[in-house]
Amino acid sequence: MPFTNFPQGFSNGISVRGMPILQTQPGQVYWVDNSVQLNPQARAGSDGNRGTYLDPFATLNFALTQTMPGRGDIVVVGAGHLESISSATTLLLTSSDVAILGMGSGASRPTFLFTTAATANIPVTGSGLSIQNCLFLANFADITSVFTGVSASVTASIASTTMTVTAVGSGTLYPGAAVMGTGIIPGTRIQSQTSGTTGGIGVYVVSFSQTFASGTVTTGPQDFAIDSCEFRDISSILNFITVVTGAGTAQAMAGFTFTNCVISSLGTTAATTAIKMSAAQDRFKITDNVSVHAVLNNTAAMLATGANSVTNFYFARNTITRLNTATTSGLAISTSGTAWSGQCTDNRIYGLNNTAQIWIDTGTKLGFNHNFCPITAAADKSGLVNPAAV
Repeated sequence: MPFTNFPQGFSNGISVRGMPILQTQPGQVYWVDNSVQLNPQARAGSDGNRGTYLDPFATLNFALTQTMPGRGDIVVVGAGHLESISSATTLLLTSSDVAILGMGSGASRPTFLFTTAATANIPVTGSGLSIQNCLFLANFADITSVFTGVSASVTASIASTTMTVTAVGSGTLYPGAAVMGTGIIPGTRIQSQTSGTTGGIGVYVVSFSQTFASGTVTTGPQDFAIDSCEFRDISSILNFITVVTGAGTAQAMAGFTFTNCVISSLGTTAATTAIKMSAAQDRFKITDNVSVHAVLNNTAAMLATGANSVTNFYFARNTITRLNTATTSGLAISTSGTAWSGQCTDNRIYGLNNTAQIWIDTGTKLGFNHNFCPITAAADKSGLVNPAAV
C-alpha cells in the first residue's frame, strides 16, 4: 500500500490508541516475538530466524545485535512477548538511534520480568535509543534499577573518523555510545571497533570526520528516551527501587526523556526514587507521567540529583503521589544543586507533610508556574497552587 501525503504529510505522525503507526526512522525493521499465539504462516520466535514479521527473533538482546549504529533501525516487539531479566547481562541496550516499539495494550504489552537477583538490570550503552509501550514487572526484592546508564573515560585522539584510544581511565567503550570532549563535534558516536582490546585500548570508527588532539574523552548513552511504559511492583516486597540510574559522568545522559509513563510502586523495604543522577546533565524532559507511591517513604518520588544540577530542564504535567511526612527534601525532586535552568509547570503533587510541604528543594533557579501541591497537608484535602517551597 503506498504511503499517503494527505495533507502534505502528517507533521506529528499518526497513532492509533496512542501508539505510532510509523516511526520517523529510516533504517531496517526487525521483529521480536516469542508469544505462543502465532499469526497464520508465522514461525515461533527464534534467534536463528530472519527477524521478519513471520519469522521473528526470540529476544530483544539478539535483535539489537543485528542493528547498525546510526542507521535508524526499528525493533518491533510483538504483543504477548515475555522476557525474564535475571542479571545485568541478560539484555544490553546497545547500538544507537534505534527505536524499540512494543505492540499490544494492557497485559498483552511486551513484558520484562525482573527475577533472581536485586542486581538484575538493563545496562544502557548506546545513544539515541528509545523504548515505547513496554511493561516492566518487579518479581524480586529491592531491584536496584531497571535501566542503568553506562559511561567511560579514556585518553584518545581523533583523526578523520578514526579514534585511537591509548589509555582507559574507567569503564568500557561500546558501539553506539556518544563521544564527548572539549572540541569534539556534538553528536559524535562510536560506530565500531577495528582493533585492540574489546571496549578498551584500540582503534575505533566514529560517526563524524574531525581532528581532536590527544586528551580526555568520555562516552555515554545520550538522548535515551522512555515513553508510554509502565513500571510495576508485584507486591510490597517484590519491588523496584529505581527506574533509571544515570551514568556517573557529566553529560553522559544528556538529552534524557521520560514521558507518558506510569510508576505503580508498592515497595516498603527500601527508599524508592524513579530517576537518580549522580552527575550534572543537560536537556532533560520529564513530562506527562503518573507516579503513585502507595506507602510512606520520605524521599523524592521522581528525581534525585544530589549536589548536581540539570540545565535546560523541563518538568511538566506530572501527577505524583507520595505520602511523605518529612520536610528535609523535595517530595517530587530532591537536589542541592544551584545551577539549574528550565521550567516546572502544571504538575500535580500530593504528600502528607503537615507543616510545610516542599516538592522541590530551594535554590535551583528554575522557573515555576501553576504547580499544585498541599501547603499544609491533611488527608483528603485539595492542594493549592504552590511555589517551590513554602
